[in-house]
Amino acid sequence: MTIVRIPLDVICVKTGVLCPSCQRKVDEGIVKPIEVDIMRVLLNLENEIKELRNATYEKTYQVDNTLIVVIKVDKASNELAKKIRQALVKELGRDYRIRVLLKSEEDPRQLVSQLLIPLTVKGINIMWLPDGTQKYVVNVRGPLRRLAIPKEQVEKILEEILGAPVEIRVETPRRSF
Repeated sequence: MTIVRIPLDVICVKTGVLCPSCQRKVDEGIVKPIEVDIMRVLLNLENEIKELRNATYEKTYQVDNTLIVVIKVDKASNELAKKIRQALVKELGRDYRIRVLLKSEEDPRQLVSQLLIPLTVKGINIMWLPDGTQKYVVNVRGPLRRLAIPKEQVEKILEEILGAPVEIRVETPRRSF
């Protein structure tokens, strides 16, 4: 039986007593203290949610009182994200707003769409820059004020997850004459 892969030792996370190596990761800021709690919940959930057994916990981003939990899975689904989110809310209380992003190899569009809810992602373009690097341009429809997190912070989080700069552009509806 495989278990969800995490950046700390499983025994340390389950017991809550960190070994020197795990404690150093927390002290250096590689892993935040809230992430230890999230990892514990994920480890406890894997008996109920079989898809977590082949998953990899990647990172949690905190923006004010919102936690964005990124988990790499074989096949992402809205139901799986909902189950994980409900368990995290139950364990961590109502102190945080929690978003679960399921990352799969298939398509970055699904991950971007999960983070930009309630906006509609109309397309993601890859722009090749003169220096040979790439940049993602995400075209969305809907007012940016509906986002729970400021646009700049969403771009920064997506940049770290996707490994390239991200720009969010709002599409304006075309008028027909």
